[in-house]
Amino acid sequence: RVKKKSFLIMTLLAPVLMAAMILVPALIMTSHGQEVKRIAVIEDSGHLFEGKLNSTKYLKFDFLSNIKLEDLKQNFGDLGYYAILYISPKVGYMPDAVRLISHKQPSLEVTEYISSSIEKVIEREKLKTYNIENLDKILKTVETKVRLKTILINDSGEEKETSTGIAMAIAYISGLLVYMLTFIFGAQVMRGVIEEKTNRIVEVLISSVKPFQLMMGKIIGIALVGLTQFFLWIILTLAIVTT
Repeated sequence: RVKKKSFLIMTLLAPVLMAAMILVPALIMTSHGQEVKRIAVIEDSGHLFEGKLNSTKYLKFDFLSNIKLEDLKQNFGDLGYYAILYISPKVGYMPDAVRLISHKQPSLEVTEYISSSIEKVIEREKLKTYNIENLDKILKTVETKVRLKTILINDSGEEKETSTGIAMAIAYISGLLVYMLTFIFGAQVMRGVIEEKTNRIVEVLISSVKPFQLMMGKIIGIALVGLTQFFLWIILTLAIVTT
């Protein structure tokens, strides 16, 4: 099995395919994220968010007035807009009163930024009803950002900084590899049994060995093939990453 062309091809191509599965989506998301997206904003509640919904380097908001949502839906793509952001007057007490209409699925980064920006504007407007002096200055003063660092400490007291995101990614990838190996090499055991049964080789083998010994030999042999391929994948992946 180790000398088969299929084994050699999969051993060489699997690390490349795995790298492509991880890197290609990230590159696509990065390339899409660098495109400037113009979003038309229609606000039925007046001008509460105009001038307060800040644009970013790749996200521009254009507040439109005297235009109906249904009319804009027909040709917003032709006008150069990536999406339509419709803000209902009920946004203050209904969380789902905001709609983002687009021809393509918006990224999580876009939706999260819009949601958080609208939430901050509404929170500021609600705080203003309490007639607090210098409200904007107070909010800027108390605004705080926290970045949590995770540190592992061993029995000897040595500390090492870790990353929860990297740990989760390794766990997911390892779980996926275990599932793939079990599925692929389990199927090989099944195909081997079917081939021997179809060719009537198994009757000859059983005359010399016990069925349990035959099956254990098959399972152990294919397991060693799988482990060999797995370790080769690790070596090739490390070589690709370090080069």
